[in-house]
Amino acid sequence: MRTVLLLPLALALLLGALTAVAQERRRAPGAEEEEGPVDVGKVLRESREFLVKCRKHRVSFEPGIVRAEGEIYYRGGGPCEYLVGIFPAKAHETIVLLDTGPFEGEGRRPREYVSGLAEVLNNAFLAAGFERGKPFDWDRQSGEVFLPKGVTTYVYAEWTDAKDKLHRAYMADWLWNFKTIDVMKRGQFVYTGSQIIDEGPPTNKKWLGAEVDGLIVAVLNTSTALIDNLEDGGLDNGAYEAIPIRIPPAGTRVRAVFSSKELEITENYEPLKLTPEVIEARKRRDAELKLKAEEEKAAGEADG
Repeated sequence: MRTVLLLPLALALLLGALTAVAQERRRAPGAEEEEGPVDVGKVLRESREFLVKCRKHRVSFEPGIVRAEGEIYYRGGGPCEYLVGIFPAKAHETIVLLDTGPFEGEGRRPREYVSGLAEVLNNAFLAAGFERGKPFDWDRQSGEVFLPKGVTTYVYAEWTDAKDKLHRAYMADWLWNFKTIDVMKRGQFVYTGSQIIDEGPPTNKKWLGAEVDGLIVAVLNTSTALIDNLEDGGLDNGAYEAIPIRIPPAGTRVRAVFSSKELEITENYEPLKLTPEVIEARKRRDAELKLKAEEEKAAGEADG
């Protein structure tokens, strides 16, 4: 069984590009050994190999901002647990899937198509000056929950319409929260840097969780996502739903923008109006799902 644990920052950074980055550092003969911690962001910014990987994966960065390419994947219906991801496995509950360009094949793109994208994106956050936070976690014995911590990260989508007009929207404005009966509040996402997955003996290999699971921005608290949610409702499976009328059509090419500061937006929406019928329908669905889960649990205990 894989165990998930938090590792020191230095270890977490020894992933993907950083292995090669370290090899690029050279000292002049006779120079004194450098003292103090390594400025990983500076090392990344000066790494030719890392910059090549950024171009390959269509990731860019500047101080306080990271950008990545993708498309609208959400088809509507049911809860929305992730704002941004990579793998199609979660596409039915994810709004944007990042990629390295439009997929020309048929059906779902193979996982290898985006291999390494999450690692490059995570390193881009470090190169842009973000500090790694603490991913969501919980105590397996007591059940105590530890909410995610990190730099507040505003998540936007940019796209152009048929007239080449640029649009920019808060992705949080595309969700409503059943617990608060309102649109998701802005400023609730934090960059955690994902947990590290340890395969354990005999290999003891360690992987960036976001690369393994393909999760970038989680609405449902998820330890392996790069960015997680602080709002009341993040702990509840199914608390959030998309607002389809606000989202560009499925297949629209978009740029996901992650910023440590608020940016100007072009999309300002009318206040959300949820009718009593919508709320009651949602309550009935939650009650049915709860009853089904209890029945399945009871059946499992009887068989056991």
